Amino acid sequence: MIMTRRFLHLLRDLRPSSVFKEDSMSPRKITVQIILLQLFYYFTAAVLFYLWGTVYGFKLEIKEWLFSWTAIDYANSVGLSIIMLWLVDALICVMFLTIIVGRSKLAWDFAITIHAINLIVVYFYSGSWPSFQWVILQILSSLILIFLGTWFTRWKELRETFFDGLLDSSIDTSDNIRQSDNNAIEMKDLEAQR
Repeated sequence: MIMTRRFLHLLRDLRPSSVFKEDSMSPRKITVQIILLQLFYYFTAAVLFYLWGTVYGFKLEIKEWLFSWTAIDYANSVGLSIIMLWLVDALICVMFLTIIVGRSKLAWDFAITIHAINLIVVYFYSGSWPSFQWVILQILSSLILIFLGTWFTRWKELRETFFDGLLDSSIDTSDNIRQSDNNAIEMKDLEAQR
């Protein structure tokens, strides 16, 4: 009974609305963001593997494809397809990184954290260190997440700051001219008051 109360209290404290309103460096917010990104990373890969496996008629070994490095092979078409699906997964996770994290300074950290956790999961699932091919794949995937994640989060930050309202098609050019004339008149009035 006491464990249930503690668990319910923990869930109430981790409500997404209250956690995401905290400071960007809050440990609770960072923990929730890491968990969400890791879940989306694996869920997206599982969906891609399932769709690919059913379309091409392969025996579905999604657990092996997700948590093991043995299927990664540059010598056969199945291995190359799984490599491409992992890279597509990284491209899709750029969107999740942009939405969940939203800060360009933190994109590097979260991209590397996703792949570090993936390395730990693969090591404990397979019981041995991954192959060199798997490591190369993870480096490429992390580079996609790092560079595109940083670029998109920076674009999101700058768009919200500088570019909102720049391309309003509903405003006439004559209104813009009158508005700029009014601003100039106000500036002259401010200068006259000195």
